Amino acid sequence: MKKFFIFFPFAFALIFIYLFKGQQAGINVLIFNLILLGAIYWSGRLNINNRIQLLLVSGSVISAFMVLIHGSSMAMAADIFSLILLLGFIAAGDIGLLLNGFPAALFATASGPYYYIAETARLTNQKSNGRKVLRFLLVVLAPIVFLMIFTTIYATASPYFNKLTGGLLERLEKFMEALLLYISPIDFWLFVAGFLIFIAFLSGKSHTLLVFLNEKGGMQLFRKRTRYSGRMTNLKTEYRSGVVMLVLLNIVIATMNVLDIYNVWFNFEWNGDYLKQFVHEGTWLLIFSIIISIFIVLYYFRANLNFYPKRKLLLNLALLWLAQNALLAISVGIRNMWYIHHFNLAYKRIGVYAFLLLTLFGIATVIIKIRQRKTHRYLFHYNSLAAYTILICLSFFNWDKIIASFNADRSEKGFFHPEFMVTLNSSALPELMVTTRKIERIEAAQTHKFDYYHEYMSLYYYKERIEQRQRDFINGYSRISWLGWNYADYQAYHQLTDK
Repeated sequence: MKKFFIFFPFAFALIFIYLFKGQQAGINVLIFNLILLGAIYWSGRLNINNRIQLLLVSGSVISAFMVLIHGSSMAMAADIFSLILLLGFIAAGDIGLLLNGFPAALFATASGPYYYIAETARLTNQKSNGRKVLRFLLVVLAPIVFLMIFTTIYATASPYFNKLTGGLLERLEKFMEALLLYISPIDFWLFVAGFLIFIAFLSGKSHTLLVFLNEKGGMQLFRKRTRYSGRMTNLKTEYRSGVVMLVLLNIVIATMNVLDIYNVWFNFEWNGDYLKQFVHEGTWLLIFSIIISIFIVLYYFRANLNFYPKRKLLLNLALLWLAQNALLAISVGIRNMWYIHHFNLAYKRIGVYAFLLLTLFGIATVIIKIRQRKTHRYLFHYNSLAAYTILICLSFFNWDKIIASFNADRSEKGFFHPEFMVTLNSSALPELMVTTRKIERIEAAQTHKFDYYHEYMSLYYYKERIEQRQRDFINGYSRISWLGWNYADYQAYHQLTDK
């Protein structure tokens, strides 16, 4: 165990170089996750009885497997987020809110080297030697390092100082050139990254004070009784204020919803505009509405007003307000549907639906919070879990391939954006190809529907770009190591070559 603790970070750093040097994302990501998770479980740092840690381990393995299948940036992002959060929960084992994993992970990364050195000294059972090592590092090595740093700075800033040091810069340059003959900068930084990642998981620690949100308290709200002061309580004033505000807000949002239902749901007519303002304003309006509803929960239902005997009217108005926010979310979804109908798929348009799904879940938890007198911690806990779950679910799909296929099929119906399409990843290359005959049909349809289409990339130039990307991909695929293999690129390669 001692040798594992002391020497495995170095071995892991070498493995990290082997897995990722000059490689794309593929099976190497899954191998990296399995080795890392196995090592921290073997070291005793991973608590599989902790439901959040188990969820994050599952999320990291699932997203890493999706990287193997799709090789997509979405799956890669889900895996990175999973590992960051897992690091935070391992470093601060007593936290319970998912959001608090981020600051805990940051502090664990910074504290990892210190605790690794300290633990190494302890495991060797040579306290005196450990002190000697630390004394050497602090008294001798640290001053020498800083002396070299500042001497180099002064020699770079002044040729006179450089001459006085006997041409220090020239000597350093020759030393670095000689060193680079044996050590690649890429290898060096990959080694450093792998080493720091491993000791962060192995040794990094955090503190409960380093959190975004307070961990104290449970999910259920309890009444706090105060001694009677002889004056009217403020609860009645707050209650009246809440009723007036919610009545006004419900009237405003009801007007908005009626207009949207009539004009967007059933009688929408596109007038040839971009529709960006139409969708984006609706999204920001939704965000603003959610912020207001959260404000209502955090303020009017923050404490003893939850236990006010006459709160029924205020509660019903709040529930109506939240229901109207849910209706507004559906309206924004329909706006986005019309946007996709006329302008096809894009990442942000998919993201709008993910956000709306999370919003509807958030509204449901707010309703539960009000009716069942839950705390704010309840909201943050379940909504952060929902956000993480949606992120993992998004990694199940190869969105580049879906977008390419969808937009290619509707290239004569919706807006075909060549500048965007040409940037989709290599797995979508088979779907991105267009023939000369199809270009003529697409251009005729696009110029008829969009009088500004001539301002975009020529479809003939688009065809040349895609053909060049296909040639580069086919030539480069044979040079990819098995470590960078993923099924999406494998499938694309055979679709392009088996003709």
